[in-house]
Amino acid sequence: MTSSTRPLRIGNLSASRTDRATATAEFLAASRLDVVALDMLSDEAVADLAAQRTAGGPGYETAAVVQLRECLDLLGSGGVRVVTNAGALDPEGLAHELRALARESGIDLPVASVVSGEVTDRAAELGLGEVDVATVRHGAFGIARGLAAGAVVVVTGRVSREALVTGAAAAHHGWTHSALDALAGSVAVGHVLSGGPGATGVVDSSTDVTRTTDPVTGGYPIAEIAGDGSAVITRHPSAFGSVTVGTVTDQLLDGVAGARYAAPDVVLRLDSVRLAQEGTDRVRLSGTRGEPAPPVVAVVGMGRAEDEVRPGRVARPLPQGEAGHVVVLPDGARENVPVPGETAPIGPGELPTPWTPSAVPGGAGVSTQLGSVASVRRGVVGRGVNIAVWTWDDSAFAWLAGEFTEERLRELVGALDGMEVRRYPLPNLRAVNFVARPPRGVAAAAGLGAELASARLEVPGELLEYGP
Repeated sequence: MTSSTRPLRIGNLSASRTDRATATAEFLAASRLDVVALDMLSDEAVADLAAQRTAGGPGYETAAVVQLRECLDLLGSGGVRVVTNAGALDPEGLAHELRALARESGIDLPVASVVSGEVTDRAAELGLGEVDVATVRHGAFGIARGLAAGAVVVVTGRVSREALVTGAAAAHHGWTHSALDALAGSVAVGHVLSGGPGATGVVDSSTDVTRTTDPVTGGYPIAEIAGDGSAVITRHPSAFGSVTVGTVTDQLLDGVAGARYAAPDVVLRLDSVRLAQEGTDRVRLSGTRGEPAPPVVAVVGMGRAEDEVRPGRVARPLPQGEAGHVVVLPDGARENVPVPGETAPIGPGELPTPWTPSAVPGGAGVSTQLGSVASVRRGVVGRGVNIAVWTWDDSAFAWLAGEFTEERLRELVGALDGMEVRRYPLPNLRAVNFVARPPRGVAAAAGLGAELASARLEVPGELLEYGP
C-alpha cells in the first residue's frame, strides 16, 4: 500500500468457529472496503489454541481458512485487504496455509505475517508465574510494514486491541512513529471498532436494545479514517443497530482508566477526543492528541485451572527493545520492526487541564433510576474493572460530575468494599470513569457494577428533560 490522500475505509468483523463459512464473504460483498479487520481472538481462544497445539494441532485459528476460502476472489487486485489476528501462536503457519489455499484456486496471494511474540518459555523470568501460554502484545507497525510491502493479507498473533486498525491506517496514509496525533486518532477508532457490534448498540452493555448474534447483520462497524487521524464511524449497510454519539461513547469507554490511554505505539489523550453526530449512522471522531509511546509493552500470560471456564490472566511490562517484533514479508524476507524513536513514561491519569462545569439543572428532586438519566459502561482494566457513568448533555454532566464521587459510588455498589477505587472525570465525553482494583491475589466479583444503572437516586427535576 502507498500513502493516500483519501480516507481509509476499514470494517471490523469478528468471526468464530461456529459462524457460517460464508460470513466474511457476505460482509465484503455488500460494502466497499479498503481493509477488513478480521478479529478472531480472545483470551479464551488463545488458551484453547495453546491446549490444541499441545495435543498436536495447529496453534492458529483454522476458522480463518474457512472464512477466507469463500472470498478469495474479492481480495487484492484493487479489492479488499485483510488484517487478522487469527495467527495466534503460529502466524507463519496460517500464512503458509492461506498461500497454499490460494494456489489451489490459481491465485497468487501475497501474505505477510507478524511473529506471535510468544514468550511462554520465559514466563517465570518475566514475572508471570506458572501459565499455560504467554505472548507480547505488539503494536501496529509490523502490520503497516507488511501492507506497505504489498501484502493482501497480514496475519498476526494477539496484538493490542487497536493494532489491526492502526496498522492499516498507518500503511494507507504513510504515517511514521512521529505522527502522534494521527496515530492517537486511529487508536481511538480502533478501540471503538474492536468492540464489534458494541459501536452500533447491539450488545447488552450498550444503549440500544436491538440484539443479534449474526456475524454479518449483527451491527459490525465501519470507519473512514482521514490522514490526520480523524474519522467517521458508520456501519455495514446490512447491519442492525445504529451509530450515534451514545453508542460510540459507550464503546470508547470500555476498558479505559484516566485521561491517558496507552497503546504500544502512542499514548492517546482520551480527554482530547471529540464526538459529533454528522448524519444518520455517522459519528465524527476528531481532535485527538497523542503523546510519545510508553517505554514498555504488555506481556500477557494465561492459564486455566480444571474447574475454570475462563482462563486466568496476568500482565507484566516488557521494555520495547526486548519485545522481539519481527515481520515476515510476502517474499519471505524477515525484518525487525523498529521500536518508537521516542518514548516517555505515561503521565498521570488525572485531567492535564482544569475543567469548568456548566450550570447544574434545577427543580424539585425526583427519585428515579440512574439509567433514566445516564448510561453505565463496564470493562476490564488490568486486574481490575472500570465503571464509566456518562450522559448526553453538558448540563446533565455538570450534575453527574458533582454527584458521582467515590463515596457515592461505594454507596451504590456494595461489592466495592475492600477495593481501591480511583475517579477520573472525562468532560469531553461527559463521563465520570471509576477504576476499581481488588487486593493482589483477589479476583474482582463477576458482574461488578452491573446493578448500577438500576440504582435509585434523587435527581433534579429538570434533569429528566435531558436524554439521548
